[in-house]
Amino acid sequence: MLTLEWESEGLQTVGIVVIIFASLKLLHLLGLIDFSEDTVEDEMEMATVRHRPEALELLEAQSKFTKKELQILYRGFKNECPSGVVNEETFKEIYSQFFPQGDSTNYAHFLFNAFDTDHNGSVSFE
Repeated sequence: MLTLEWESEGLQTVGIVVIIFASLKLLHLLGLIDFSEDTVEDEMEMATVRHRPEALELLEAQSKFTKKELQILYRGFKNECPSGVVNEETFKEIYSQFFPQGDSTNYAHFLFNAFDTDHNGSVSFE
């Protein structure tokens, strides 16, 4: 009698697991969920991306940051700048959060100009 109960519960568990996997597969086929690995881009972002960073390998070689470190930095950048670029005013606002006791506007201006190497008024993640 005890073995019949175990077999019955085991079949129920298998049935539930099959239903869950079938449901997940259906949601994936409908495009409602994605099983891909964690990417650099923020999956929750709904805004149109205007700029994407260069290949991670190139950024790794240029910056000496690891791939994981670059992913973390990029997510932070995208949280503050969902479009993928930041203008000088937004840069100053973000930078001022690091120095709440003083006025960092002038220094932020110099930093922004140092980062804006092509002088187009915006800075990307690279």
